[in-house]
This record gives sequence, structure tokens and C-alpha cells, in this order.
Amino acid sequence: MNLAVRLGRATLIAIALVVALAPFVVLFLNSLRPADEFLSAGSGLVPSHITFEHYAEIFDPRGDTFRYLLNSLIITTTSTIIAVLLGAMAAYALARLKLPFRLSIVIGVMFLVIRFYPKITVALPYFLLMRQFNLLDTHLAVIIAHVSLTVPFVVWMLLAFFEDFPRELEQAAIVDGCGPIRRFMLIVVPLMTPALAAAAVLTAFMSWNEFLMASTVAPNFAKTLPVRISGFITDKGILWGSMSAMSSVIVIPVALFALFTQRYLARGLTVGAVKG
Repeated sequence: MNLAVRLGRATLIAIALVVALAPFVVLFLNSLRPADEFLSAGSGLVPSHITFEHYAEIFDPRGDTFRYLLNSLIITTTSTIIAVLLGAMAAYALARLKLPFRLSIVIGVMFLVIRFYPKITVALPYFLLMRQFNLLDTHLAVIIAHVSLTVPFVVWMLLAFFEDFPRELEQAAIVDGCGPIRRFMLIVVPLMTPALAAAAVLTAFMSWNEFLMASTVAPNFAKTLPVRISGFITDKGILWGSMSAMSSVIVIPVALFALFTQRYLARGLTVGAVKG
């Protein structure tokens, strides 16, 4: 590889990093900017001096930031586990059941429609449904919403992996007397761990950042961090410093989670990409 190619690749990587990281750098700098500089026309990209007043404000012991953080952790963890479990079983069933061709297409299109239809169209009906069952402002209401949004994604992501899974291994297990559930749990799941881990990582990201459904059914007690950010938009103006600090708090756990799970994500997204 000659020097020009290396320089070209390095330049492209540097540009990509700048494009990807610039918003987060600006966000973090704004979280350290004094409040009076947001209204100053002459303020630059870098704050004149660093202050942690915005972080002190959002982490005030008299506030509810820790409760919102706990809500997000509970909802994201529970939603991810349920969505991956249900989605994996559904994808495995679709990959193994001998359905008529048209029926398979109909089921696949149904999952696709559920995944991509505008969520605002069901926000009000879902609110009324949760109110009917007395589940408004509960973790369960948000978890059900997040599961309904992420299960179709998990099904579509894992369906191709299960279709490419060697059926000879399952046929050998059938000879040994394994039923469908035992084959799925003891044979398929252990060998599909990278794909399941990738699905879990992406599902967790989706649940952690979801705003619309959480704001619809959980305005107070079960409020999550993304919903809390909207509270900084007041009738007296936008609290840019506090909003930036809270946004940074949301980004940091996701960034750390992505850092520690990147190898599982990379392996999971490439499972079955190369066939022997």
C-alpha cells in the first residue's frame, strides 16, 4: 500500500471522526458554558471560562435526576431482555415453520409495517388504553411501548441469521430426542450468541433514546431522561446549559456501553455474512 493511499484513508477517517464527534464536543462545551454566555452574541465555540453549575443544578439532591436515571435503566434493561427473547423466538419460528409463500410475505410485511409506521398515530390510542388499565405513569406502560417498537426490529435482524443457521445441527439433536424448545435453548441460542448480543445492544440504544411514547404515558413518576430534557424548554426560555448537561449525562452511559460491547456488535452483525 503506497503512501498516497494511506494518506487518503487517514484523511477520510479524520473527516468521519470530525463529523461524528463534533456535535458531542459542542454539546459538552455548552454544558460547561456560563449561563450568561448563551445570550451573548459574541460568545465563541469554546466558553470563556469553565463552570460546573449546570451539572450541580441537575444533580441537586433535591432534584429528581437520579430517579429519572434509574427509570431509564429499569425500562431499557427490561425492554431489551423481553424484546430480544420474544423477537428471537418469533424469528426462529418464522425461519423453521413451513409456511405458504404468500403467508410468509404477509407476516414479514406486517412486521415491517409495525417497525416503520409513524408512532405519533398510535400515541393517543395507547394513552387511552393505558388509562383504561390504570397503567399511566408506570414503568410497565413504557416497557410495553418500547417492546412493541423493538420486537419487529429484532425479528427482522435475526431472521436472516436463523435462516442461515446449519439445520444439520438441529437434525442431529432431533435424532437424540431433543424437542423444539430444547433445540432452541441448547443448540441454537449458544451458537447465535453474537447475533443475539448485537440485537440486544441496538435494542438497548433504541429504548434508551426513545422519547415519544415515554412522554405520552409517563409524564411524572416513570419519566425517563429523554423526557426530562424537554422540561428545560420553559415559557421563560430554553435552559441551554442544563439541557446540555442533561444531554451529556444521557450520552455518556450509551457511549460507555457501546465501547464495551463493540466487539459483540461487530461479530453479531457479521455472523453468517460469509458462507463456507
